[in-house]
Amino acid sequence: MSLFGKKKCCLCDESVGTIYKKKLPCGLLCEKCSHKLSPFVRSRKFTDIEKLRDHIEYRKENEELLEKFQITRIIGEKERLVIDDKNKLFLFTDQDKWADHQPDVIRFDQVTGFDEYIEAIESGDYYESSKGIETGVPKGFVNYNFSFTLTVDSPWFDVISLQINRDELNTDNINCAEYREYKEILAEIRETFRPYYRFAKKIS
Repeated sequence: MSLFGKKKCCLCDESVGTIYKKKLPCGLLCEKCSHKLSPFVRSRKFTDIEKLRDHIEYRKENEELLEKFQITRIIGEKERLVIDDKNKLFLFTDQDKWADHQPDVIRFDQVTGFDEYIEAIESGDYYESSKGIETGVPKGFVNYNFSFTLTVDSPWFDVISLQINRDELNTDNINCAEYREYKEILAEIRETFRPYYRFAKKIS
């Protein structure tokens, strides 16, 4: 191919458009093929074409898991943790029609770690995490976010984080109903995966 010839997709060998293209260490991807990748995977994973093809095979297997996925619980307001308790599967999504976006389906037994966070956004002098309260509680109203992180055993990604509240909770009372409700949600998630992860960290 000449210097100014059309560039080809390294996966399907079709021409790569000038407007949209994804650059990987192993070559360029066209728009259609780029949508086949997991949203969690980092481009640097694909150091050669064989690893890319292995990932596409994984995504095909993921489609089969999606077909048998049975929703039993949905946790979260914008970013959501969707759980299939019957088949011990879960996925993360921020889409209403999440099946159209082929989110990664993860088995419960792939979970290797869990951590939860309650963060005070504006004050900067109060941060509660699994390690405990770092400093004193600030006076007055504070904005809070509630989130958690799962580490998973996967060749394509190992850490997934999700914030369960859509909007920051603004309160001057950490004993208010909304604050307690979000903490209970974090506890529900923690207990769901507790039998599967090796290192349990709990907010004190």
